Amino acid sequence: MGRHERVAELARLDVEGLVVADVGCGSGRTVRALLDPPPGGHAPRLVHALDHVSALDDDLLADARVRSRITDLDGPLPWRDGELDRVVSLNTAEHLGDPVAHLAEVHRVLRPGGLCVLAHSDWDTALFTSTDDQLTRTLVDRFTAAAPGPGRSDGFMGRKLLALAATAARRGAGWTVEAATSWADPHRRFDDGSLAWKVATGVLAASQDDPVLAARASGWMEELRSLAAAGQFLFAVTDVAVVLRRD
Repeated sequence: MGRHERVAELARLDVEGLVVADVGCGSGRTVRALLDPPPGGHAPRLVHALDHVSALDDDLLADARVRSRITDLDGPLPWRDGELDRVVSLNTAEHLGDPVAHLAEVHRVLRPGGLCVLAHSDWDTALFTSTDDQLTRTLVDRFTAAAPGPGRSDGFMGRKLLALAATAARRGAGWTVEAATSWADPHRRFDDGSLAWKVATGVLAASQDDPVLAARASGWMEELRSLAAAGQFLFAVTDVAVVLRRD
């Protein structure tokens, strides 16, 4: 079970007719998982796929159960008070200007008793098999601190989710923590486009302002590819999720 399926399972799609929002949906992998719940679950009546750009896969755009919405995630969410039964969010919080204010908005649009599944990878925990553990630690530390990419980022966000909920509660958005969990799925592939390759590419980018380290990082990347070809490679990163019930 991958991270998207785990997030969907934590959303507890245990009754029919739910209206769910995936905030920061990207291409829609979590949306797919929501629409195909585990045995005993019920696919939502409607899934709002929300992001700041349009990246949703075409087949999901054509699905009558999916409504694509584009908005500034740092602004008010585009729903009335208490309109939603569930909100899920994966790897979005680190890119927000004020994630606590965003969580207050999620609280507003959920009905009383509705659930929010707030999930995030904690990039400081990235694990790569290599023959140079010290270099790997240096590169991962640099990546976590820099977290290259568009907009804001926070490589330590996974471990901060409970604190975000507590701060939001102090500001008036009352939550009950239903669960806090984590997992680290193993990945053995390192071909272009694989998760390990994508993260390693970010690690490589974070070293580019240091020519000596950048050269060592390029060799590190090639070694990872060789280890994967020999069946000796493993990648994992800890994902953290908290399930919050709106008071």
